[in-house]
Amino acid sequence: MSDDKPFKQESLRTKIFIITVVAVMLIAAIGVITAAYFFGIIGLFRLLGVHYDSFGALFWFITGYLLFGTVGELTTNVMRIFMRKAKKWTDMQIDAGFLLLSFLVNLIIISFLDNIMHSIEIEAVTRVVVSIIFALIDYAMDAKLGSNQESRKI
Repeated sequence: MSDDKPFKQESLRTKIFIITVVAVMLIAAIGVITAAYFFGIIGLFRLLGVHYDSFGALFWFITGYLLFGTVGELTTNVMRIFMRKAKKWTDMQIDAGFLLLSFLVNLIIISFLDNIMHSIEIEAVTRVVVSIIFALIDYAMDAKLGSNQESRKI
C-alpha cells in the first residue's frame, strides 16, 4: 500500500512546507533564467562592441526587447501558421520565410530601441549580426517545438 495522501488531507504544517518549497523552487528557477539571459546578453554586447552608459540602461533595453519581442514572436508565428494553412508553400519556403521574417522583426526592434534610447549605441553591423543570431536561435527553438506539436496533431 502507498502512504501517499491527497494534498487536502495533509496537515497545515505540511501544506505550508510544500507550498514554501515549491515557491522557492519557482523563484530560484526564474532568477536563474533571468540572470542567465541578462548576463548572456551583457557578454554578447561586450563581444560585439555595444556601448552603454549604465546597467540600468541595459536593463531597460533588454526589457524593451523582451516586450516588443513578444509581439514580434507572436507575429512571426501567426504568419507561419497562415502560410501552412494556405498550403501554397513548401516546408522549406515556410522555414525560409519564418527565418527572414524573424530576422527583420529582430532588426526592427533592435533598431527602434537603439534610436529611442540615447544611452545605448549599437553599430549597424552589430544590429544585423545580433538580429541574425536571434533569428537563428528563434528558428532552432521553434523547429524543435514545432516538431513536437505536429507529432501530437495540435
